Amino acid sequence: MNVIMKNMEKLRMCVLGLCSFFLFSCGSDDDPGISGLQNDYLDVAGGEFVAGELPVGDNDLMLQSATFDGSALPGGSSFLVLQSTEELSEVNLTVQGQTGYIRVPLSNPEIVSAKVRSASLYEYQVLVMISQHLDSDFTIEFTTVNKNGEVSSKVTRNVSYVEAGTGSLQVNLRFSNAKDVDLYVVEPNGNVIYYGMPFPYYSENYQAYMGWEYADTDEEPEWDPIGLDVDSNAGCNIDNINSENIFFDEACLQKGTYEVWVNMYSNCDPSTPTGYAVLANYKGSMISNSLGENPVTGEFPVNEPDNPIDEELTGARKVMEFTINEGRDPGRSRISEGLPVMWEKGVFNRLMKH
Repeated sequence: MNVIMKNMEKLRMCVLGLCSFFLFSCGSDDDPGISGLQNDYLDVAGGEFVAGELPVGDNDLMLQSATFDGSALPGGSSFLVLQSTEELSEVNLTVQGQTGYIRVPLSNPEIVSAKVRSASLYEYQVLVMISQHLDSDFTIEFTTVNKNGEVSSKVTRNVSYVEAGTGSLQVNLRFSNAKDVDLYVVEPNGNVIYYGMPFPYYSENYQAYMGWEYADTDEEPEWDPIGLDVDSNAGCNIDNINSENIFFDEACLQKGTYEVWVNMYSNCDPSTPTGYAVLANYKGSMISNSLGENPVTGEFPVNEPDNPIDEELTGARKVMEFTINEGRDPGRSRISEGLPVMWEKGVFNRLMKH
């Protein structure tokens, strides 16, 4: 089992039991049980919020490397990867200008080879969940603690805010490197939301597109933000956002069972594996799935082949299934009506300007 697969398994164990855990994003300034750090920026499953200043030491050699995704979407996630020459007991996270920090226990590191020396390193991966209230760039700050209780010096990473919708239902995909990984959500009536048809069946955009597609006019409608609003690295045109996002407002939700799939459309660098995480939130809370965990993590291995599919989902991975017991009754889908795929790969990005 390679490094990322083992780390994905550790992340999987970290998020077990989260089905009953309410995301920090449902809090408010009036909720004394949720800190501003968690409500507005980030949280970690299994972490503990601690009031007070971030512990900072003077050990500059404890961490050999520390990476954090350079962009963040509201309601998404980010990977924090730490490498050290010694075993660590915890990592402490905060955001510059915020009060308090999140203490996260670390255990069961992966042993990896150092790139510049023969010695081995201890590697830890932490899945950081981003608040649905995020609305700006931020700087994450963190320190680590070793088994002797020594604290590292502070590490900072600047993170760029990427606009994304949250709505009543949000499904977000994060992947660990710059490849074209696609997110699909199948609505209860069978309509597939993806790069070829980015709109929910009951959205005004869907109806506008259907009218425009078969009307005798070249004038394109104006699209409201709904459905697939972030489609990263389409066709290996790399933007380094490394995320996809699909959201619904309440008016276009269908009652019934939704499916979530992921697919390696184009493996832009087959020499490296690609980890991924998918989160689903309904009205500010994490959804309890009937299939798969939430968040769910996994990996595409080295040399994962390209799978340039449309809505047929052949070869894609089904990672989640959940049921919403309120909303509109499902109707006929575009698939059942025998209508064709709408857009080619990458056209959506040009239309929506993301």
